[in-house]
Amino acid sequence: MRGLEPFWDSGVMTENTTPPPAGTPQPGGPYTPTAPAPMLESEARTWAMLAHIIAAIASVMSAGTIAFVAPLIIWLLYKDRSALVAHHGKQNLNLQITSVVLGAGAVLIGIVTLGIGLIITLPLWGLYVLYALIISIVAGVKAYNGEYYSIPLAIPFIK
Repeated sequence: MRGLEPFWDSGVMTENTTPPPAGTPQPGGPYTPTAPAPMLESEARTWAMLAHIIAAIASVMSAGTIAFVAPLIIWLLYKDRSALVAHHGKQNLNLQITSVVLGAGAVLIGIVTLGIGLIITLPLWGLYVLYALIISIVAGVKAYNGEYYSIPLAIPFIK
């Protein structure tokens, strides 16, 4: 390989003899995970607020069917980096799961009663969805203020 000598001589193609920085995995060595870096307070308040606000927007746009996705993703990504985000992510996730469970219960009661039960259950479920929308906005404001707000009338599926 005659054409590579100028690169060797110029220092472009030299062997790396410096050891890697501490904490990086060594080839063939065991993997040692590191703890996630804590989040800044302002960043934590923003993500905690977004867990509520994005869920409220998704609830309106999808009729409440996929509103649980945003708080779930935010909670899974940031729960180890901020206690505030972990708290608010769980709170809104519980609210959205409660809404879906109540909607499924309303439909199930309607099926069992041959549609007559829907006269009562669907308006009640609609009121709960409206409550979930309003309380998500309230909780988003509380989260942005850094408060650990617990949402009432939500079943705590995730503790």
